[in-house]
Amino acid sequence: MLDLDAATAPAPPRPTTILQFGGGNFLRAFVDLMVHEANVRGVMDAGIAVVRATPGTGGAFDRLRAQDGRFHVLLEGMRDGEPVRELTRVDSVTHVVSAHDEFDTYRALYLSPELTTVVSNTTEAGIAWVEGDDLTARPPASFPAKVTALLLDRFQHFDGAPDKGLHVVCCELVEDNATALREHVLRHAAANDLPAAFVAWVETACAFHDTLVDRIVPGFPRAEIDAIQAETGYRDELATKGELYGLWAIATGEPGGRGEAIRDLLPLDRAGQPVEFVTDIRPVRLTKVRILNGLHTAMAQVGLLAGRETVGEAAANLTIASYLGHLLHGEVLPSLPAYEESDEAAEALAELADRITERFTSPFLHHRLADIALNSVSKWQARNLPVALDAWAAGREASLTVLAFAALAVLYGGQGFDADRVAASGFAPRDDAALVALVRDTFPGPDGDVEGWLRTVIDAAGFFPPDDGALAARLAAEAAAHARVILTEGITVALKAVS
Repeated sequence: MLDLDAATAPAPPRPTTILQFGGGNFLRAFVDLMVHEANVRGVMDAGIAVVRATPGTGGAFDRLRAQDGRFHVLLEGMRDGEPVRELTRVDSVTHVVSAHDEFDTYRALYLSPELTTVVSNTTEAGIAWVEGDDLTARPPASFPAKVTALLLDRFQHFDGAPDKGLHVVCCELVEDNATALREHVLRHAAANDLPAAFVAWVETACAFHDTLVDRIVPGFPRAEIDAIQAETGYRDELATKGELYGLWAIATGEPGGRGEAIRDLLPLDRAGQPVEFVTDIRPVRLTKVRILNGLHTAMAQVGLLAGRETVGEAAANLTIASYLGHLLHGEVLPSLPAYEESDEAAEALAELADRITERFTSPFLHHRLADIALNSVSKWQARNLPVALDAWAAGREASLTVLAFAALAVLYGGQGFDADRVAASGFAPRDDAALVALVRDTFPGPDGDVEGWLRTVIDAAGFFPPDDGALAARLAAEAAAHARVILTEGITVALKAVS
């Protein structure tokens, strides 16, 4: 078996056009893989410099360096109802550098005239303001300060040339990720009295692209690594496993603006990669949150009550699958603005929803419902409650959405028809402890004031403003009818009654 490196797995020389902050499993199975595929198909000719943004050594960074940026990605999932497995050796990474330990090398990369794009995934905590961060440090401590210093150095190096601005594409799992980074960069510029010409260059020659990313990447395939290495003939300590489904929505900004250039700098869609360029990321985020995340939250509650442990097990149950299908097409999709635009828009949404929910049936991923159920109260409020509110405002019913809330309350209450099954599974709510205690302590029993109990939970959870009693009362009343059925006859009977 061969060691995996540039000698045993040579690749064509490529210009390093992308500076990537982060080299973890997600970016390697997402951005790096997509760029590799685009290179192979002749759509791009791009190399990626992976930058370690934090001090220190060890872990995946050192292994990536030892393997000269080579690694394998195994994608598994469903396509058109059939299981698919794709194993790819990725060679899009051309440099692996530590910003703190190899600053001169790092600086040479970000000052290269070939560089066009910065990609980042510095975790949710990476895009944060750090007071007093020193822009003259080699490099500054925080990621926003690093980007500010990088851009300032590049602005000065190229005498403010407008064609030497960079496109910054953020993959952090926070809303308006690149917009937040841009605001921090400008704030650092103001705090350090940087030249007005530099600020103007950032605002006109550079572009910051909000994104939404979606692919489950479990990471190193420990159980399958021997088989993978036997199949490839390489000893690979960085192989990573991800799901076949992916989505990378990249905001371009208004038509005709500077941001439009990202379509040609990262033409990944032309290589068949799951990349969408959109003017505004917010509708895409809304669609994803309501379809995928909202269905996950509803599924977790009813699935756990039904004794299912994983998404796959829940999706394989005909009663649960029927409920989720009716919930999706009857209540979730009609709540999305695009649904009412035209028949074509509604059909496109339905096709997208089918692609998203096909993930539920994948035999390769074992997504535990108990993990999805973490902090379910706030998740239901953010993902599912707006579906009900939009339906009510439009004069429609939202019984299926409300049932999910009833199931959540009963699940947290730990009593009723399905309680023994849930207890046997070992499930325990992982949520605000005081709220969970309130749900259990105030539980009245199926013959008691279930509606009053649910109203107490709704008020304690802060679903509505204190002066908005009508909506709270409606939710409590409608959920109570479902909760009584769940408590006395079980979740299966309740689901069949509505779907």
